[in-house]
Amino acid sequence: MTLFIQHIRNATSLISINGKKILVDPMLSDVGELPPVPFTRSLRRNPIVPLPVTLDTFENIDAILLTHLHFDHFDKTAKTVLNKQVPVFCQPADQKHIKSCGFNNVYPVDDTSQWCGINFKRISGQHAKGIVAKLLGPVSGFILSTSDVESLYIVGDCIFTDQLNEAFKQYQPQVCIVNTPRAQLLLGSIITMSPKDIIKVLRVSPSSKIVAVHMDAISHCTLTRKDLSQYLVAHNVLESVIIPKDGELIHF
Repeated sequence: MTLFIQHIRNATSLISINGKKILVDPMLSDVGELPPVPFTRSLRRNPIVPLPVTLDTFENIDAILLTHLHFDHFDKTAKTVLNKQVPVFCQPADQKHIKSCGFNNVYPVDDTSQWCGINFKRISGQHAKGIVAKLLGPVSGFILSTSDVESLYIVGDCIFTDQLNEAFKQYQPQVCIVNTPRAQLLLGSIITMSPKDIIKVLRVSPSSKIVAVHMDAISHCTLTRKDLSQYLVAHNVLESVIIPKDGELIHF
């Protein structure tokens, strides 16, 4: 298996797979250039930590993959600086907005799509429970696979539901990028996965290697890398999880 994942910051990753470099959920703004997250207790502007690489890092990418359109996954800097000719893969609901931002090659993935020897399988998800899910809009995850790579599941901002449980059970992804910041809105609504969900994933897909991200970058995320590490140690699963630092490169 030849797979490289460079964790940039928050949910932003650079993935090298089948010789192609794919930028996932780009939030490229400098500290404080984005507003506070709506419907939270924090009035702090975002992001709260700097980008660990220079913007020219993203000049030679082959594609962009967007799980959804919230500003901490597709921000104003990304919309401005990224090459508008690069293909963008997304959920169908987001195609119109991405095109309105000037991107000329936007490919919605309804179920599956093929590109340069890479298969994209979209897994529809929920950002929260109940009415909050409607407020936050649609979210998706994507399983990327090739003839040489068993599978990489980019879960996105999806809470752990029966549908995700079935996806993990069916596909048994070799590597999973999981957003686990325990992001929280007013009235206590949790809108991402949390440490206990990592345990759920490993129960149904025990051979998966998890890359836990989306921490220490946005004001409404209540879980830190240190918190997660301590939790995983206490539950004897730390060996199954990588918690990368901003800018860290991981090779599988």
